Amino acid sequence: MKNKLKYYNTVLAILACIIFLVGCDNEKGGIKIPRLDPKYGYKDKEPMGGYIAYHYINSLFNYGVTEIINKSFSDLRYEINYSNSLYIIIAKSVFMRDDDMESMMNYVSSGNTLFISADFIDQRLLDTLGAKTSFDLTSFFSINEYQMDKKDTWLSLAHETSINAKKYGFFFVPFDNKVVSFDTSATQVLGYNENKEPNFIAVDYGQGKFIFHTAPAAFSNYFLLTNGNKEYLEKVFSYFSSEINSVYWDNYYRLRRSADNNFSIVGFFKKHLPLYYAFLLVLALLLLFIAFGGKRRQRFVPEKIPPANSTVSYTETIGRLYLQKKDNRNIALKMFTYFLEQVRNSYYLNTQNLDNEFVEALSRKSGVPETKVNHLLHLMTQTEQADKISDLRLLELHNLIQEYFKK
Repeated sequence: MKNKLKYYNTVLAILACIIFLVGCDNEKGGIKIPRLDPKYGYKDKEPMGGYIAYHYINSLFNYGVTEIINKSFSDLRYEINYSNSLYIIIAKSVFMRDDDMESMMNYVSSGNTLFISADFIDQRLLDTLGAKTSFDLTSFFSINEYQMDKKDTWLSLAHETSINAKKYGFFFVPFDNKVVSFDTSATQVLGYNENKEPNFIAVDYGQGKFIFHTAPAAFSNYFLLTNGNKEYLEKVFSYFSSEINSVYWDNYYRLRRSADNNFSIVGFFKKHLPLYYAFLLVLALLLLFIAFGGKRRQRFVPEKIPPANSTVSYTETIGRLYLQKKDNRNIALKMFTYFLEQVRNSYYLNTQNLDNEFVEALSRKSGVPETKVNHLLHLMTQTEQADKISDLRLLELHNLIQEYFKK
């Protein structure tokens, strides 16, 4: 027992050390390693934050950014300007409810512009506008951004000629997301990824436009501070007039994880590191209990073999004894007894009087013609009166009886 306690204590100590090392993984030598998970928050100064994009966009328009929005689009019907305004959403993914999508459609058709830059854009909205995108599942669902494959990757804009097109790039996860298909009659391609695949389009809708951009990392602090890439942001937003009356920066869809649920318990724990580490510790202890404490504690119970049904073996043995004695008459009489017993059990007939009424009833229920029924009963009478019968007669009786129970 003491040895087991020592073993468990050792395992717990090792586990605690691992969790401690995980907690300290982001800090080495007192220097905090910057996070690479995409947030795009307007106050976020980490590499994948949106601090620079927000402030630079604020300087591009005469009236700056009008308001930071923390509500769903359907709740803004009477709170935002519906005249020559721009609504900006930069997020890892954009999910929406049906009423949100309907409000967005009304907003754009009234002559406004909705700009969405995300790895994943709700397909229902794209389907309505005749567009379809694809994205890299590996990078989209990756948990540890430090472990993702990275390389020098870049973007370009469509209005520049292929010869003079400037490449805006950095060293990070490749810009592989793209627009697969779109309605050519209402869509203009504005930019490409490094594979020369469209990833930046404008879709006309009513009096306004939907702008879809599938590389939100291009608006991160890291990208905009690399090799003068702020020029890319400036050219992207040069498609919109500086005289726009109102510019709205979204902070609601950036945090929304799905169309049905806006809350993640793990995400909440991650915001509070002590709670997160406590959660990991409880989870690890639970796994240890399942692995060691859930083992079978009682002795192995051997399988109990049910007693074999020896009726068939007994019958076969008795049958062989009769056959060896060549007592065919005795065998035939037992066959008749078995036959009448089966008639009572299978057809529910009274076998006390084997008269014409019995013959008709047995023929009707068994499907055997009355002539064969009479023939069998006649053979039964002959067998009872005879001293012995031949093997052929015994075989004939057997075949006649079998006809009644084939079904």
